[in-house]
Amino acid sequence: MTTRIFTILSLIILCTTGMLEKEAFAEDKEQVILISFDGMRNDLTRKYVKDGKLPNIKKVTDEGSMAKYAKTISPSLTAPSHAAIATGATPLKTSIVSNAWKEPNAALTSKENAFSSELEVDPLWVEARKQGKTTATVAFAGANPTTGKQGDYTIYYGDTWSPSSGETLKFRKASEWKNAPRTYSPLMESHFDIQIKNQKNHTFYVLAVDSTDDEKVNYDQFIVSERKEIHKESKKTKKGKWGSLTFTIKGNQAAGTWFRFAPKDPRLEEKVNMYRSGVTSGQIDGPKGFRENIRERFGVFPPQDDDRALEKGWISREEYEEISERFVHWVTDVSLFIKEEYQPDLLMFYAPQIDHQEHLYLLSDPRQPGYTAEKSEKYQKYIEWAYQTADDVVGKTINAMDKNDTLFIVSDHGMEPAHSTLEPNKILKDHGLLVTDEKGKVLLNKTKAIAIPSGSAAHIYINLESREKGGIVPEEDYQQVRDEIMNVFKDIEVTRNVNGPLVSHHLGELWSSIRNEGLSLNAFKESATDLYSHILNLRVHPYEMVKPIPKEGTAIRKDHNIGDILLMAAPGYIMGNGMSETVKPAVELGTHGGNPDREKLKAVFIAMGPEFPEGEQIQPISNLDIAPTIYDILGLETPDFVEGEKIKELTEKR
Repeated sequence: MTTRIFTILSLIILCTTGMLEKEAFAEDKEQVILISFDGMRNDLTRKYVKDGKLPNIKKVTDEGSMAKYAKTISPSLTAPSHAAIATGATPLKTSIVSNAWKEPNAALTSKENAFSSELEVDPLWVEARKQGKTTATVAFAGANPTTGKQGDYTIYYGDTWSPSSGETLKFRKASEWKNAPRTYSPLMESHFDIQIKNQKNHTFYVLAVDSTDDEKVNYDQFIVSERKEIHKESKKTKKGKWGSLTFTIKGNQAAGTWFRFAPKDPRLEEKVNMYRSGVTSGQIDGPKGFRENIRERFGVFPPQDDDRALEKGWISREEYEEISERFVHWVTDVSLFIKEEYQPDLLMFYAPQIDHQEHLYLLSDPRQPGYTAEKSEKYQKYIEWAYQTADDVVGKTINAMDKNDTLFIVSDHGMEPAHSTLEPNKILKDHGLLVTDEKGKVLLNKTKAIAIPSGSAAHIYINLESREKGGIVPEEDYQQVRDEIMNVFKDIEVTRNVNGPLVSHHLGELWSSIRNEGLSLNAFKESATDLYSHILNLRVHPYEMVKPIPKEGTAIRKDHNIGDILLMAAPGYIMGNGMSETVKPAVELGTHGGNPDREKLKAVFIAMGPEFPEGEQIQPISNLDIAPTIYDILGLETPDFVEGEKIKELTEKR
């Protein structure tokens, strides 16, 4: 055997051995995958599974375990609930007390966005990494690389550099294009501009091509370019089909947009309608080459949805769903690629479409603005689509799993129909606790308190002299002011909203609960109480909970972002930022943030793993229990700050 042949055979053996070792490692490695479906309701999920509409989720429940329900933390809002899932700790420890808040020592009107804020205790992906595990997160709330240390592989929302646009383009005979493709009619061209924030306009040229040899003028392909030049990376887009465009913006960042041309006239003698999505970018953090690998394979982080374009008629409902599905499947495909390529011990990713659709289309209560039975049925299809999209994600995930992998399907909270909006700052203003000028601007030197609402909850912050920037309330008056505010809100009553056929509605709600979950005492109590009040036409206290925080203690306690008083609304009510009306019709149809014990606010918990019970319903869990359970599965030490407990039905056999 010659030396050359021996060398080649040795290389083949080494490569084959390496591939087999990699495959064996991939199969034997125990990976934990957690998918969070924002707003996924426990009762609706069970209904859709029972009706055969979620076959992949049913497969997981058949081969794994589903909790009777998952109880989220209070208030039941997206950011604090995801922080609880990720850490096993309540808002007082994570500092994520709402979706928006006022930070200590800041002016009373300042607001902080929870989704760009750092957790005060380490989430799973950081703590597990500290203990030697490899972790990855994709679009998961709290895993924002701009806030500091994260997992080994992190992908998160970036900026929207330009809003979406609906435009009409006028085409004319093309000139001065390089490397133009073959066409059976004279090439035509147009252009459009994109205004990128804080930058000059970006001009893009469009070349129209007739690729059909049918002796007709029929422009069926479009090519978009920053210069009048076609190169091997240039993509042709068929009319009526989606195309994408990636380009570089300030700071050498990659950004992208999706577009669709819809010409009514194949000759292009009339103007052509073009829809363009928002220009977005994502944050990608990881080892060398990771960012480039993701962008090369999957393109730029896409826009999540486009309600504005749908409202303006730039896109159809079908196109709207395609935009949302693109985002959800981009996140899923990237996550599963990371699972396969980089083999993290823990992978956590997120899908927002259920929450988003329920906020917009949860029209199920006759008291809601614009309610009709026909409209309710139509909107229910939109929500059903969102759940089925989640089912598609689950299907892709279980197909990518190995026999040793563990899957958690969770949600942060449920969703309730909203019929009325409350304006807590109107109450404070009416009682002289909040003062504005004639233009509505808050006068800090005269204002004692302000409410910062989010969903069905609001934190009230007292303008304490020793604590807030520009504060006016002396510390010795703190307790008196807090008591005054609490008494004001406890005394608020409004006329109960009794529009529509409520008796039949409540009976239907009760029957649905019995059919899908068995008789729930809590659901029965909620429906019966509302029905009783409707029959007697009683007035209602819309601020169901008025809670001092802390119940005891001094005003100096302000090492967290939480307010001095927490307001939580009764069912059917959402909190608004205005100051004009005590109560008015709801601006959103779905809401959350209220008492997490209510049936429609209960979340989902489903788990499938090699040693988990199969086809069993386990006892209700708290979302605080998810993190300690994952620590146990990964064989890690549970941090002292964790307040939840590991789920015994899933861990006792391990």
